[in-house]
Amino acid sequence: MRDRTLIHTLPFSQGRELSTLVENRRAFTLDSLELNIYETYRVSEHVPLRFDDLVMINMIQGKKIMHLDHMKAFDYLPGQMIVLPAMVGMHIDFPEATLERPTQCSALTIRKEKIEAVLDYLNEFYPKEQLGRWHIDPELFHLYNSNELAELVNKLFQIIISENPLKDVLADLTFKELTIRLLQSQSLMALKVGKSPNKVLVHLQEFIRRNITEKISIDLLEKVAHMSKASLTRMFNRELGLSPMEYVIQQRIGKAKQLLLLTRNVKESCFGAGFNDVNYFVRLFKNRVGITPGAFVLAQRWP
Repeated sequence: MRDRTLIHTLPFSQGRELSTLVENRRAFTLDSLELNIYETYRVSEHVPLRFDDLVMINMIQGKKIMHLDHMKAFDYLPGQMIVLPAMVGMHIDFPEATLERPTQCSALTIRKEKIEAVLDYLNEFYPKEQLGRWHIDPELFHLYNSNELAELVNKLFQIIISENPLKDVLADLTFKELTIRLLQSQSLMALKVGKSPNKVLVHLQEFIRRNITEKISIDLLEKVAHMSKASLTRMFNRELGLSPMEYVIQQRIGKAKQLLLLTRNVKESCFGAGFNDVNYFVRLFKNRVGITPGAFVLAQRWP
């Protein structure tokens, strides 16, 4: 999973489509979805925005500074997604927008009935393994795109802006898959920040962290979880969208990043995160993060 998986740039406004230089909007409307494409061509501050429905916002190009209701302002960059309930107020700064390099951002609004139908279906036919129901958590609203999320967002956007006469049907199928990936991403974030209601996953996470330098196999995780391999794999795939061993790899990569920032030494970080081959570690790190461990160290702003 790369740290910053980008959404493809969408066609920019042409001619009469450009009616303003600040948050110029184009809309593509389906039965229960609407794709809004916003572009800004000059530096601006405190631009207000609010949506009547739940909205998935993807930063595509440029930089924004987001001011949400009752929250500290934060930078919003390509590779990130924000999921907000209806009627959340926001004010946006555009510190770097120019005519030559405008910002571009998408906002996919979803009718309440649409998202509720998907959630009801999942809770009835694919309930969570532990306590709790599938729902979009408004507190876990700021996500980094995974490969799977980005691929589905790109696919959905291309369907919506196309002239395909069946695009409502195709968009519906893709949106359902996108919702599942979004829920899994939130479950993964909840586990990371200590909000997961799944006690088995929390227990396994702590076990992996405590034993990160040891050999961890699927057989060992079965014993720790007191579950069969099939049940364990099903729980991980359903709730987090990945296998148990892929989760171990992600934990090791996260630990390696911490060690790289602390030691600036690739070899020490490799073994300290539980990898036993430096060449394999470098290849895996580049595959998941997008750059080598050495480049990761060089990219940091050291005092």
